[in-house]
Amino acid sequence: ATAATQRTTLRAAHRRDVSTLILLRHGQSVWNGADARFTGWCDVPLTVKGRVEAVGAGQLLRERGFPAKRVDVAFTSDLERAHETCELALASMAGAQQDTWHSDRIRRDTRLNERHYGSLQGWTKADPDLVQGFGSDLLLSWRRTMHARPPPMTAQHPHYSAGHPTTESLADCQERVVACWDARIAPALFEEGHGEERTVLLAAHSNTLRALMASFDEVHETNVPQLHVPNSVPIIYRFDPATR
Repeated sequence: ATAATQRTTLRAAHRRDVSTLILLRHGQSVWNGADARFTGWCDVPLTVKGRVEAVGAGQLLRERGFPAKRVDVAFTSDLERAHETCELALASMAGAQQDTWHSDRIRRDTRLNERHYGSLQGWTKADPDLVQGFGSDLLLSWRRTMHARPPPMTAQHPHYSAGHPTTESLADCQERVVACWDARIAPALFEEGHGEERTVLLAAHSNTLRALMASFDEVHETNVPQLHVPNSVPIIYRFDPATR
């Protein structure tokens, strides 16, 4: 055998079966950008740039060995910006082989929604009235600590919706996301009877993905808010299916 063949055989002998989780934050939404707003559970759409970003993420994944047919199941939040990103990315991952995937493989879950920012939702993050009313230190604590909660949203708020949370800390958000992982995503990733190599795509939001990554990597709570999750840049986690 040639040296190249020997190397290939050696790699195959030592390769461990893995389950792959692809994390993908949604593309740019109409409330991202220079005049960014506290979006939370407000159901705003992607921009044209956001759609292009989602397609680009899918192309990158396909080029790196993740065609759509390799994805066993995809999870996303109940918010359109994440769901559309998931659809566009999978379609792009399929390329010319659009018959290799179907939207039936996408599962929504409200526990994957963005963190609820309470009464701040809809406000521009740099709005002078917010800074003057609450002070920059308090605003920063709501955004950059694990346990601080913004003021709750009341029924008079223009974005109020019955049945939704009224405010959340990042810790609250992490609790529900990890619960979703335990109840739905992990079983799909490590499902018995389908072979050991599974691939799951999770398209969600900055804070929900940050919270899940912090749980995986046991990031200390003081460092969790420093984790940066860019729009439409795939993040890959590989798991030993036996030990998880």
